[in-house]
Amino acid sequence: MKLNSYEKKIVFTGSIIDSHMHLGNWPRNGNRSDMLHFDRGSIDTFIKSPLNVNIQGQIQQDEVEKAIISNLDALYWEGKDEFTGNKELLSICENEPKYYALAACQPSKTEGNAVKINNLLQEHPDKFIGLKFHPRSFLTQADSELYWSYMFLADRYKLPCLFHCDVQINSEGKLVDKISSPEAIHNLARKFPNVPVIMGHMGAGDAKSHQNAIDELLKSIDEQDSRLYVDISWVDWGKDGLSNTNKPSIVKLIKELQKRNATDRILFGTDAPLGCFGEAQAGGLNPKQAYEKTVGDLKTVIKENFKEQADELIDKIFYKNADNLFFKKDWTIHQSKEVQKTPIIKILGMVAAVLALIGLGGVVLDKMSANKNKTDN
Repeated sequence: MKLNSYEKKIVFTGSIIDSHMHLGNWPRNGNRSDMLHFDRGSIDTFIKSPLNVNIQGQIQQDEVEKAIISNLDALYWEGKDEFTGNKELLSICENEPKYYALAACQPSKTEGNAVKINNLLQEHPDKFIGLKFHPRSFLTQADSELYWSYMFLADRYKLPCLFHCDVQINSEGKLVDKISSPEAIHNLARKFPNVPVIMGHMGAGDAKSHQNAIDELLKSIDEQDSRLYVDISWVDWGKDGLSNTNKPSIVKLIKELQKRNATDRILFGTDAPLGCFGEAQAGGLNPKQAYEKTVGDLKTVIKENFKEQADELIDKIFYKNADNLFFKKDWTIHQSKEVQKTPIIKILGMVAAVLALIGLGGVVLDKMSANKNKTDN
């Protein structure tokens, strides 16, 4: 059942935008000799027929109307380069009206030179609806200066940026590392307050990791220093490899966002076809059944916890927030006019990022780094 009139009435069940999906090849558990292969059929299984979703004991039908996809082949070091990987994704998306592409970016491999991505965006205007980053795969902390030229492009072309986000917190409550951490992603987002930045997986890991992401998101809203979002793929996940039906972190997040009138900052996503959505079965469910369970569990929890607000929240989380962010781009109307006070070395870095777009960034960044070392010493 496809509903296009969601703006005129609250959608109780109907269209879904999955803001975090993939195609391509991926090394299983980091093992390059054991590659997972996901073709179009891996996504089609979720979008070519309705989903039968159990919501509070009643079966209702939903439809994935838009699948926002990045190419896994361009999201690990030994994979394809930015230009090749993203061109291949476009060739897949062009004949499928439900597929929408995110351009996978490799700041560490390009040494901060975003010229290939710039060329792609110029060559294929309006074909990419956002940029995708995976700091963990490329071992480059999310607040590194190597991301700056890419973020300038995001600002220029009005593109949201989806970051793989994960953080491990030890028994003392301290971060094990900050490579893909909410803190590092927030640090970068502060420098580009007009660019929507999505913390994919809401910190991943366990409840402590999710809470860390919630804390950074709320801080960004309270301080109005950036435009941070979260997607809830792999949030509140059970040990059996399937959705935790209680969703405690998501419920807490929604309550905090309600206090701030900011429930537009949460997006539905799955990371399909990874995990139980195609990589390996869990709980005896096939990928589509696991997907249906994920949708049904979340909608049921929202209805049980938010009563009269539930239908509006479901509408926003599953469809409207992503539609406004990636397609309608309502956020461009309210962009920040403030200019941050930035140390001179960072201003030089931003100049270098602009020059990187015409192929000169590597030289300038080298000079900037040398000057910084002199300053530090």
